[in-house]
Amino acid sequence: MISREPGRLQNPAEPLRILLCTSGGLHGARVMARLLADPRVQVVGVVFSSRVLGKRDGWLRGVWDLYRRSGLRYLLYLWTASGLAERLAPLDSVEARARAASIPLHLSRDINDPGGRAFVERCKPQLLVSAFFNQRIAPGVLQLPSAGSVNIHPSLLPDLRGVDPVFFARLRGMAPLGVTLHRVVEDLDAGPVLAQARVDVAASDSVLAITARLFERGADLLLDRLDAILAGDPGVAQQGAGSYDSWPSSAQVARFHRAGGALVRATDLRCLFRRRSTRP
Repeated sequence: MISREPGRLQNPAEPLRILLCTSGGLHGARVMARLLADPRVQVVGVVFSSRVLGKRDGWLRGVWDLYRRSGLRYLLYLWTASGLAERLAPLDSVEARARAASIPLHLSRDINDPGGRAFVERCKPQLLVSAFFNQRIAPGVLQLPSAGSVNIHPSLLPDLRGVDPVFFARLRGMAPLGVTLHRVVEDLDAGPVLAQARVDVAASDSVLAITARLFERGADLLLDRLDAILAGDPGVAQQGAGSYDSWPSSAQVARFHRAGGALVRATDLRCLFRRRSTRP
């Protein structure tokens, strides 16, 4: 387990310029909120992924392909984490926060295309932060920020690289659960580790609730490590082969539910609604 003491920015009068790459929803919104609340950083742009699966597929084709692979139950869970979460707490969404703070936002199926790269260049970020982002970022974009690029991944890497690590951890009865902040390299979730943290969860917690907590904790790790990141901390190479998972099959989702697991619970939705209702 990697753990370091929080640092301070060398010059707090000059906020660190961050570009956030995300697919939005509940998890992207929680990371965005953490960043906007910290005076040491300035979110100068958001790349918002507008695809479901492949970059060449439209939204309907992506939804259909995911339905065929993972089934209706899993598709509804993803919609809850994205579209429904944004409807229950509209003022907390990534897009709403970006508009309120006059932060440029770029919708894109592929951050690496000419439009995506040009947007990143215009924002002039010092650091690119990926969180709940469903696109690979090519070296040509990764090299643009002066302090590099980092990703928040909701597992203790190298275990559970890839899609929805919390689901697969619960499916396999793996413990403990945790989150990793790591440098981004061309291979997915394979970059050197900057920090990790374990998070205690209850057996009754849903995949949605656990994942949201892990992204929040990951944002805290990022803010704790700002000085080291700016100083060029290369991180520590991941040890061991680890594991990788793509989208779950409908059979895996059914097995997860037969074992008593929950993708979403009603209490998750009530929590979102209360946040919207009590917002000042």
